[in-house]
Amino acid sequence: MIMTESAITSPTRPNSTFWAAGALGLLATAVGAILPVLVGVWQKQAGLQVDQAGFVAATELFAQVAGTGLFLWASPRGTLRAIALIGLSVMVIGNIATALSADFPSLILSRAIAGAGGGVIRALCMMSLAKAVSPGRAFAVYAGAQVGLAAMTTALIPRVIDTQGVRAPFLVLTLASVLGFALCPWLPRHSPLPPAAVRHRGSKSYPMAGILAIIALFVFFTGQGALWTYLAPIGAYRSIPPAGVTEGLMLLNFAGLAGALGVGALAHRVNPRIALSTLLALEILSIAALFHVHSSPGFIVSAGLFYFSWCASFPFQFTVISQSDRSGRASAVVPAADGLGLAGGAAAAGMVLPTLGLGSAGWICAAASVVGITLYMGSATLSKMPPRGIQRPGAADAAALEE
Repeated sequence: MIMTESAITSPTRPNSTFWAAGALGLLATAVGAILPVLVGVWQKQAGLQVDQAGFVAATELFAQVAGTGLFLWASPRGTLRAIALIGLSVMVIGNIATALSADFPSLILSRAIAGAGGGVIRALCMMSLAKAVSPGRAFAVYAGAQVGLAAMTTALIPRVIDTQGVRAPFLVLTLASVLGFALCPWLPRHSPLPPAAVRHRGSKSYPMAGILAIIALFVFFTGQGALWTYLAPIGAYRSIPPAGVTEGLMLLNFAGLAGALGVGALAHRVNPRIALSTLLALEILSIAALFHVHSSPGFIVSAGLFYFSWCASFPFQFTVISQSDRSGRASAVVPAADGLGLAGGAAAAGMVLPTLGLGSAGWICAAASVVGITLYMGSATLSKMPPRGIQRPGAADAAALEE
C-alpha cells in the first residue's frame, strides 16, 4: 500500500521499510499517549507535587524536540538502521532509569534521556512516511494506529499499576523498546538523505514553503493545545454533569480514529487545500457549539466534532509539509513542532484564563487554526511554483525565438 516516492531516493525500498518505521514511531509516542496517567504515577513513585510531576512531563516533551535536532544532525552522516538502533538504545536506558528513580532530580534526568531517544525515533518515522507515494495516506494509517494505541494504553496502564506497582509501566515501555530492535533489520542501510547532488537533481526543494509549513503546524497545534487541555473544565463551566464530561472524553478516541483513518485515508484523492478549508469550517462550528451547549449529548457531539476535524486535517497537513521539502527534512521536524505547539497552547491559555475566562481558550484555538491553515495555503502555493533557476518546459525555446 505504501511505496517510495521515486527511484532516485530509494530504488528498491520495500513497503516493509515504511511499516517498520511506522511501528517504531508508535513505540516512541507511547509515553505521550499516557502522560496524564504518568503524572499520577510520578506523584506516587517519588512523592512529587502536581507541579513537579507536570514539569517532568514537560521535560519529556522538550527532550523529544532535542532528539529531533539530533536526528537532523545525524541523518546525512548515518544510516536509517544505525540511527534507529541508537535511538532505541537511548529509550531503553531512559525507561530503565525511570523505573529505578526515586526522587525529582533522577526522574528529570531519566525522562530527558528517554525523551531524546523518542525524539530521534519519531523524526525518523516522519521522514520515512514523507517519502511514500501518498504521504497523507501513509500518515493517516499511522495516525489511526496512534489514536488506537492511546485508547488502549490509557485503559490498560491503570490496571497494570494496580496489580504490578508504579514502576511497572516503565518496565513495559522498556520491553516494548527492546522488541523494537527486531524491526531495525527492515530499515535500509543507507543515509536517510541521499547525496546532495542526487537530491538536488532528483527532487524539488522549497525552503520558504517548508518554513511556512512548519510554522503553520506550530501555530495550528498551539490553538489545539489551548482548547484540548481544558475540555473538561469547559464541560463543567457549561454545567455538564461529570458523567457526561467523562463519557465525552472517552468517546473522543472514536471520533479521532474516524477522522485520522477514515477521512485521512482519502488524502491522496482530495486536494489538501480544499480539505483543510472544509475541516477548518467544521472545527470553528464545533468550537462555537462547545460554548453554547446545555446538555451532555450536546457536549459529546461538539467535543467529538472538534477532535474529528483536528485528526482528519492532520494527514492533509502532513501532505502539504511533505510536498514542501521532498528530502523529508521538514517532515522530520513535525514531532518537535506539534509537541511545542501543544505545550505552548496549553501555557498560553493557562495565562489568560484567570482574567479572560474559559471562553478565551476557544478564541485562541479558532484564531490559531485560521492563521495556521492560511499559512498552509501559502506553503502549498509556493510548492507548486518551479524552483528558482529552473524554467518551465518550453520557456527556454520561447526565449530563444524572441531573440
